[in-house]
Amino acid sequence: MRSAEYWKKRIEAVANLQHRKTDRYIATTLKREYEAARRSIQRDIDVFYTRFAENNEISLSEARKLLSSDELDDFKMGLAEFTRLAKNNPDGQWTKKLNNASYKVRVSRLEALQLQIEAELQRLNMAQNEQLTGLLTDTYTDTYYRTMYEIQKGIGMGTNFAKLDNKTVERIVKTPWLEQNYSQRIWGDNARLVRQLETEITQAFIRGDGAKRTAEVIADRMGVGYRNAQRLVITEMAHMQSEATFKSYKESGVVQKYEFLASLDERTCDICGPMDGKVFTLAEKEVGVNYAPLHPRCRCDSVPYFDDEIDVGERAARGDDGKTYYVPGNMTYEQWEKAHVKG
Repeated sequence: MRSAEYWKKRIEAVANLQHRKTDRYIATTLKREYEAARRSIQRDIDVFYTRFAENNEISLSEARKLLSSDELDDFKMGLAEFTRLAKNNPDGQWTKKLNNASYKVRVSRLEALQLQIEAELQRLNMAQNEQLTGLLTDTYTDTYYRTMYEIQKGIGMGTNFAKLDNKTVERIVKTPWLEQNYSQRIWGDNARLVRQLETEITQAFIRGDGAKRTAEVIADRMGVGYRNAQRLVITEMAHMQSEATFKSYKESGVVQKYEFLASLDERTCDICGPMDGKVFTLAEKEVGVNYAPLHPRCRCDSVPYFDDEIDVGERAARGDDGKTYYVPGNMTYEQWEKAHVKG
């Protein structure tokens, strides 16, 4: 019988692998996307000030003046490009907004600028949605199989389990939890950021801010947006990792209980700390109550808990020769995957 410490180390290793994927994505791709969006918005603001400012200042009344016919033509050419980039927006509302704008014969300078900025944020969030879909899919699949491998290696023999197919994983990834799924949360955050930037720009014109100060205000707000996106990615990835772990427990047929494992470090919160070490049956699992994540940015885990010796019984997997197959302690994950997932 493996010790509790053994199971903690092995399952933690699987979880930490997924956490590192999350951190790499946030530090590289996500950061790069937000920085590119910030630079693009700053260019739009610089062009706006160059065209319409007097002494590097624009009043709200000046910003609300209508575009000239030539300016309106240029603006509508830009709308065509926005529409092309917006073809994958989830509910079609952004495409509808662009189409409505293309029919307008009277558009203010401020409206045009705000639509340009919103277009960049829509591009940013479509990219984030696509990237996170891929990450969540990979995390779920990888965690499920690696956890199954650790269970089989821990008990020393194979057990029957279901293999994952693309449609099943897609359905799981897109299933709402705590009322929404990741895509709905991304677009909700996007809508808030759009409203906040519109407010910041309007207030900048009311104050008579110059181009530099306005760009600084926008950069600060984009920084808040990036941090919100960080939180969302960490939480959604942790949820997928936890769900895949739980599915492995159920599919293994030998895990009947799990132990809550808090991340005991300087960041352990008052919510997770008291849960550490508590044991629950699989049937008692409730996300946000006794199963991670319990809160945004939560990175706690669950590990198998066994009261006594493990009885594999009818769950034992057999090869083509009808014999039970064993999983020796020195078998690597790659060897196991090749034999029992890809084989």
